[in-house]
Amino acid sequence: MKLTKRGIAAISLMTAIATALVGCSSGGGSTNSSTSGANVVFNAAVDGTVNPSTVQGGTLNLLSTADCDSWDPARTYYGWCWNMQRLFTRSLIGYKTVNGPKPELAPDLATSMGTHNADFTQWTYTLKSGLKWSDGKAITPMDIKYGVERLFATDVINGGPDSYFLSTITHPADYLGPYKSGDLSTITTTDNSITFNLSTPYADFNYLMAMAASAPVPYKTEGGPGFVGATYTKQPMASGPFEIQSYTPNQQITFVRNKYWTQSSDTIRHPLADKVVLTIDSSPNDIDSKLKAGTADAIANTDIGTTLQSEVLTQPSLKKYADNPTTAFTRYFSVMPSVIPNQYCRQAIFYATNKQALVQAFGGTVHGAAAGSMTPPTIAGHSDTANMYPVGKDNTGDVTAAKQALQKCGQPNGFSVKIAYSTPSETGPKVFAAEQAALARVGITATPITSTASSYYSSFIGSPANIKNQGIGMAVAGWGADFPTGYGFWNSIANGATITAAGNTNYPSLNDPVVNKILNDAPAGKSTGADFATLDSQVMKDAVYLPILFGKDLYYRNPRLTNVVCNNALAFGIYDFVNVGVGGK
Repeated sequence: MKLTKRGIAAISLMTAIATALVGCSSGGGSTNSSTSGANVVFNAAVDGTVNPSTVQGGTLNLLSTADCDSWDPARTYYGWCWNMQRLFTRSLIGYKTVNGPKPELAPDLATSMGTHNADFTQWTYTLKSGLKWSDGKAITPMDIKYGVERLFATDVINGGPDSYFLSTITHPADYLGPYKSGDLSTITTTDNSITFNLSTPYADFNYLMAMAASAPVPYKTEGGPGFVGATYTKQPMASGPFEIQSYTPNQQITFVRNKYWTQSSDTIRHPLADKVVLTIDSSPNDIDSKLKAGTADAIANTDIGTTLQSEVLTQPSLKKYADNPTTAFTRYFSVMPSVIPNQYCRQAIFYATNKQALVQAFGGTVHGAAAGSMTPPTIAGHSDTANMYPVGKDNTGDVTAAKQALQKCGQPNGFSVKIAYSTPSETGPKVFAAEQAALARVGITATPITSTASSYYSSFIGSPANIKNQGIGMAVAGWGADFPTGYGFWNSIANGATITAAGNTNYPSLNDPVVNKILNDAPAGKSTGADFATLDSQVMKDAVYLPILFGKDLYYRNPRLTNVVCNNALAFGIYDFVNVGVGGK
């Protein structure tokens, strides 16, 4: 799952991440503790619920530094956008509990969790009765089938986590989605059920059905005339408690209540607000000022800026309205073999990197600690001691080892490299500057190359051809588990089978047989935590992912907000906005 704020992998972190499922409050099915307004404290929303309430009405005012990569549930891969999808998009399965140590899956559009055959190659779901779209028409199994079929039209529907579905669901090699190839016969439906036939065992298939990408889309009609295929993002149909009232790209999107959604059909969402307005403001300082003044309720896509961060951490009157959850995201540089083919040259970059400076560029230790490997602490395969490219006890870099690697790669005087990051970003330029200074110590000259956040992942670093054509040697990125397993973290960024021409999330186009085998064995339950530790080690040997830090983020909530929980199911801990109230105001 991508982040977005930090240049990375959106990852402001999201992640992004993505990896991302809402922590339910007094009405969301959560068993976590509650925190009343009388004793609101720092980090209260991480494991509990802040200001439990049943008061409905009012407008929730959110800000973001950039627009979503897409509002089409099939095409979004930013963790914060998955969180926003919960406002208006439902899927067969969802997350009942989103905060605390272990998010919990539950049926959403389905009556129960999926049933499967003995080898996990066939999964069937029965739909609840009475489900309706925001136009009053019934939601049918054909709509769910059509939504999944769209994922195969990668020339039109790209940028999302389609690789899971394309590599799992049985389909003809020449099937190109419903626009060009029509019906996919391996997904069958009845009046109230849908069955998926898989090409490989997949014990965690319910996790795929909890992704927004698996959400229903009105069969053939989609969003109506003019809003089909690539343009569906401008007017997606709503199945959740809110629908889009208006949308001006890169400026504002407004959600109002969907009168055809019923609480009785939805045990996951317990919305209180009548309206949710997301305003896009590229100025972090402007956003921080609005949050502090109370004219905005929260930021949706990233954490607070450095100025407000400093005030929050030093002023108890502000700090009690903040949360600093540990995320399941890793922030890293993707180092591209297509541009830097010599492994020793890539290793020189790893050794020269000053992770202490990079941690500061990301906002300091409030945003995490330096990482020696890629796998986050909450995911199977993580090791606290793994560190194939040590950069000194102070994490400032090993210049001697870097120069030795440069000798081995035949570039003793260094070389030039372009480093990509997304804009607008408060953090991206700082991260670039820190890495530029570190590499300069060994003769490696870094120059920036940027793209807007909306296209950064889909067509800038998400296009192997663009990476090679523009000579992008490194890219600031971040990743969180799409679901909380080793496979959920690694498959989309390391499996050679997931490489695509556009919307690619395996940015360095890694295609390592050792890595591929572990990932290909995982869906049938054949890969263990030890296997994923081996995978992490092998990826580090390949020197294509340079881990920077395991993330934490600092969020601020308007004191008026009710039912506030951090959404850890999406891995980056931002607030679960679908259930947040504003006290009726």
